[in-house]
Amino acid sequence: MNAKQTIHIHLISDATGETTHLLARAALGKFTATRAIEHVWTLVRTMDHLDVIKREIAEHGGVVFYSISDPDIRAALEQFCQQKKAPHLSILDPAVRTLSQALGKQATARVGAQHRMDEAYFNRMEALEFAVHHDDGQAMSSVHTADILLVGVSRSSKTPTSIYLANRGYKVANYPLVPGITPPIELMRNKDVLVVGLINEARRLSQIRRNRLESMNAEENMEYADIRKINDELNQAIKLFKEQGWPIIDVSRKSIEETAAEIINIYTLWIEEKS
Repeated sequence: MNAKQTIHIHLISDATGETTHLLARAALGKFTATRAIEHVWTLVRTMDHLDVIKREIAEHGGVVFYSISDPDIRAALEQFCQQKKAPHLSILDPAVRTLSQALGKQATARVGAQHRMDEAYFNRMEALEFAVHHDDGQAMSSVHTADILLVGVSRSSKTPTSIYLANRGYKVANYPLVPGITPPIELMRNKDVLVVGLINEARRLSQIRRNRLESMNAEENMEYADIRKINDELNQAIKLFKEQGWPIIDVSRKSIEETAAEIINIYTLWIEEKS
């Protein structure tokens, strides 16, 4: 088997760097036989900081992806990359150019854009804190302050999906349906909170639960993984979701990202219908 090709990737941003990092990761995902060594530089707002980065680029070479608002710092970085023949890309420029062409106008001055990005960052941090505090049925008395509530049987990806959506800025709570325990339906009924039901294929749930029990050395509770019991749980869950008119998503063959994308689409349409 051939060894993976190695490349150094320099990710430079004058903000948190999340956008640059996500886009670079998405692009790298197209090159499966490549190992990337990432050099991540955030809050790059001074020439002194840039000097440190330039030394790293000179030492390691590789590709430079950047998102820099300050025209002087950006120009200095681009000039340096050209001198060193380092491939480089201002990662938001293609999107900005496309929007500019579609709208028939130039992008507004970038001063202040950083503040909006910082605000978005803090909103995500608030959403993450909310998701943690409202995980697994906690703090249901304040669930009315959520954007989205995920409801589902055990091991239907509620928590990871909540965390992923929180990273996108959505305040998400989740509630586990437990056999024999009546869910607090009155708390879940709120015109300002989108409730989404999550289900999973019974056989997949059984295997996931069985693996979990084995890892916890709790095999005496194998009823938790019994496929007949799981089918009963799923049937009751689906019945509840349909009675309440909640949209249902089967996560069986979806990644967390795909499930989250579907929820966001549902949420967007739901907001549009309300307005």
